[in-house]
Amino acid sequence: MARFINRMLMAALVSVASASWAGDWPDAEPMSADQLEAASGRQGIPLQWQLNESEQNALVSGNVLSGPVKTGDNRISDQAFGNMSGIATVIQNTGNQVVIQDSTQINILINH
Repeated sequence: MARFINRMLMAALVSVASASWAGDWPDAEPMSADQLEAASGRQGIPLQWQLNESEQNALVSGNVLSGPVKTGDNRISDQAFGNMSGIATVIQNTGNQVVIQDSTQINILINH
């Protein structure tokens, strides 16, 4: 099953890449799904070291909740992500006195 999903993702990437990036590299031919699958796991690519660090610090202190405390609703409609593209981070919280931190790191390595 995992191999099937991998092939489907590779095929989707090939079709998206060939449609959207073909103009950027007019002399380059898009790779087929079979070529991408053969290159999965960085086969034949020399090992390269990559280090990503993210440091986040937050502090919530001295806050006092008193009396009737209410929190809001978390609702996402069926079309909430209808026009989304790229990579999205969605964080929801109904609590009080909360610090939410998020970090996204995307690494792209192109060897040719």
